[in-house]
Amino acid sequence: MSVGAVPSSASASNESTALAARLLADKTATLARLAAGIAHELRNPLAVILARVQLLELAMKGGKPLPPGKLETTLRTVGEQAVRASKIIESLSIFARPRVPVLESVDLGQIIGHVLSDLRAESSEDRIVTTEVDVAPEAMTVVADSGQLTTALRQLTLNALQAMPDGGRLRIHARARDGSVEVIVGDTGGGIATHDAARIFDPFFTTKPSGTGLGLCVAQTIAEAHGGSVRLMASGGPGAEFVLSLPTRWRMP
Repeated sequence: MSVGAVPSSASASNESTALAARLLADKTATLARLAAGIAHELRNPLAVILARVQLLELAMKGGKPLPPGKLETTLRTVGEQAVRASKIIESLSIFARPRVPVLESVDLGQIIGHVLSDLRAESSEDRIVTTEVDVAPEAMTVVADSGQLTTALRQLTLNALQAMPDGGRLRIHARARDGSVEVIVGDTGGGIATHDAARIFDPFFTTKPSGTGLGLCVAQTIAEAHGGSVRLMASGGPGAEFVLSLPTRWRMP
């Protein structure tokens, strides 16, 4: 009777060492990509702020203060870029260290209304976007962290609006299905290419000129903290639909 060779302890140790080295290399590569993304996203607003401050400094030193109109524009630009940098840092904080949700019974329709109202107030673009909201009665109330759910829905809605720079139709539907409440956020934009679908939840991955690549991963992080998920319903064609799913009976992920 033949007996198969038993791996030596030295061989097993070598395999463990090799596996640990691969895991460390993967982790290092991931951290490097995140660091590069952070540097890139923060460099842009900081560069704009620095340029405007230098402009003001030169004007003051030259004894020729900027005209009121140009001064107002310069200060507004500085403020906008500072807010942009702050939002990037806030999104990174949510992604890196998600807070445990403080659960309560919340009105989903009310939260959707607040998100849409805030985004309309912030939008200064001259485009027409029609909005279609339909919340089924059985999905009207959910158990969630109100602030986190608002942030997740805001990110999904903003993602849809950014996909329609020339206008279109925004759809937000909510329904109860298979022990979960699903919120579907859809747009009529250009859609998501099939080869991009696998990367859309990666931090800093974006195909939009004004995007940071953090919105979808933040929404996904919040959903997972609630024991739920965010998924892309369809890709490869015009338009896109994302589904935020929350369990009707909350559980730890």
